[in-house]
Amino acid sequence: MADLTDDSEPTDDELILDDLPTLPDDELEGDELLEGEEPLEGEEPLGGEEPLDGEVSDDETHVDYDVADWSGQSRSLLDSLLGSGEIPHTWQGTTLTVLADDEAAVEAIIDEVNATATQGLDPDEARVVYEVGTWSAAMQMSLAEALGVAQIDFEWDENGDLVIYEDDEESVEEILDGMPDPDDPDVADVEGVDVQAVLTELWEATGSLASNPKDADGVLKAIHGADAIEQIALPFGFEPAVWRDIVGKTLALRAALDSPDEDDQLSDDDLVEGCAQLHAQLRTFI
Repeated sequence: MADLTDDSEPTDDELILDDLPTLPDDELEGDELLEGEEPLEGEEPLGGEEPLDGEVSDDETHVDYDVADWSGQSRSLLDSLLGSGEIPHTWQGTTLTVLADDEAAVEAIIDEVNATATQGLDPDEARVVYEVGTWSAAMQMSLAEALGVAQIDFEWDENGDLVIYEDDEESVEEILDGMPDPDDPDVADVEGVDVQAVLTELWEATGSLASNPKDADGVLKAIHGADAIEQIALPFGFEPAVWRDIVGKTLALRAALDSPDEDDQLSDDDLVEGCAQLHAQLRTFI
């Protein structure tokens, strides 16, 4: 039988290992640094991950908002507006966390969303989702108007898709059957439209109006760009919530510029502020 006893001399590596001090088990947990030891170059000290850019750390003074009863559409709009305002925030389910220093700015954004917010559907009721998130804004608004006339409760989810109660499925199917084919390029999209060109036109128009709210050429370009963007389905590479936010702000601008009703028109200060915000948001895509 082979001799299992090892009489050979220990190697240099084994000698080095034998010379290392033995630490208690509780000091070995978590790969913590030894006292006085510095992290290697390029490494971060252990003991907690740094928050990603745009997120809120648990160590910072923060404020929480529970928006569980909001619709998916409203939450998506809120997230988009916080992003465009470069306000750090973190979501834990339907709870929003922001820095305490940003509370006033966030409250103003929440008020803005609440002005057009819809209550979410009852989560305990059976629901049905229709994939319409890639439809053009014009098609989606036409669908929303038809659902409103029929008094059918609905919401848009984070993808821009339609969510209804299962009990209303038959009625919604009848409405959808009566609508134009969304795959028809004359209905769902403007064939040959250059999305980049439309966004550039809107960026230039909002920049001009932010400098001079009386600029007639800027008004015409803004209205023309809004007419075009209303017909464009969700472009490739755009998040649904971001695209819907841009389209919504653009159509609201058109309504203010093109309405004969003075009550719908904006003051010069409000027009300048709104155009400046949309101009800054569009800059990301130019």
